[in-house]
Formats: sequence, structure tokens, C-alpha cells
Amino acid sequence: MQKQRAWSAVGLWWRWVLATLVGAAIGNMFGIAACLAGMYYVSDLVVKVGLCTTGVGSLNCPVSVGIIMGSLAVSIFVGLMQYLVLRKLLKTPAWWILVSSLGWTWVGFAATSLAYTPQFGFTINLDGSFSETNIVARLPSLTANSLWLVFAGVLLGILQCLVIWNGTERKAPKRSLFWWILVNTVLVAFMAIAILAVFRGKGSLYGILWFFIEFTPFYATITAATLAKMKL
Repeated sequence: MQKQRAWSAVGLWWRWVLATLVGAAIGNMFGIAACLAGMYYVSDLVVKVGLCTTGVGSLNCPVSVGIIMGSLAVSIFVGLMQYLVLRKLLKTPAWWILVSSLGWTWVGFAATSLAYTPQFGFTINLDGSFSETNIVARLPSLTANSLWLVFAGVLLGILQCLVIWNGTERKAPKRSLFWWILVNTVLVAFMAIAILAVFRGKGSLYGILWFFIEFTPFYATITAATLAKMKL
């Protein structure tokens, strides 16, 4: 049987962009349902068994569970559609679905937590009065949550690189793998800056959903160009 001809860089680019956008579109429909189920039903069970009591970071328990379930649903469909592109290039592309789902679930949760982290607020003084705090006083929590998000992007890039490196018959050059990690890190760092500038601690699930919908084409375009440049 004649071996299939490899895709051109342009062919790989548009297939990756299309797969990512379609996966995100389908995933968001299921993700909204999963998020609502997590908030209103699953979170009650999680609280009863003691897995969540006060919430995680700036998010309470219902929102935390909802975001995790919603992010996981979206990530699975995006990873699955990207798998349909990578299966022609890699020997074990199914691992891509697993690492992408786990990595993007972390990114989604960390991004939402950062959006909910207040930049301003009030503190109670010893005499019972209230004093307004500014962004300087909030810098430790804002920095920690921003680094948590960036670290999620770094880990996602590393895990995906391991799948790429182990899945190609001819090992991809280390420089190519470095660029994939760098691109994912820069994209998530840009995400952190955008969240800080847009939400200013007043995040909402509706706003976060639209933020990721707007971010997805940008992510798909940049990562597609990087993947095409890697010449797998």
C-alpha cells in the first residue's frame, strides 16, 4: 500500500485551527451543562463527603466544582479533535487527549480563580471599623494566582511535548520542543495579564466563558503555526 503523503505546513495549520475551534464549540455546549451540574448537584455530594468545605482560593465550593467539571468537558473535546489531526503524525496520539484534558482543566480553574481574586477590598480594623485596601496589599495573592496559572501552562506544554517527542518515529529536535513549551507559556502568561486587566477581581462565570471563547481562535492560530514549524 502506498504511504499517505505528509501534509504541507499550510495543510497542518488549517486542520489544527479547525479542529481546535470545532472541539471548543462542541466542548462549550457540554461544558456549560457540566458546569451547572457541578454547581447545583455534584458540589452538594462533594461537600457532604468533606472534599470541599470553604472552597479553593477565591472560589467557593459550588463554583470550584462547576469550573473543574466544565473545564474538563471542554478540554476533552478539544483534545479529541486535536487527536484526529495528530493521529496521522504520532504513534500514540491518544495520550494527547489525556494530558491536554488534565492540563487545560488546571488552566481553566486557575484562570477563573485569578479572575475572582479581588484587586481591591476592605479589611476590618482592631476597633471594628473598615479600611479600604488597594492593589498593593493584594499583590501577594494576585501574584500567587498568576504564577499558578502560568505554571499550569508550563506543565501543559511539557506534557504535550513528551507526547510529541515519544510519538514521532524520528525524534523531534529539542529546539522544536522548546518552542512548543515557550509558546504555551507565553500564551498563558498573556492570559493572566488579560484577566488581571479585564476582570479586576470581579469575575463571573458568564464573563469567563466569553473570555475563553475569544481566546480560543488566538490560541489555535499561534499553536498551529508552531506545530507546523516543528515539521513533524
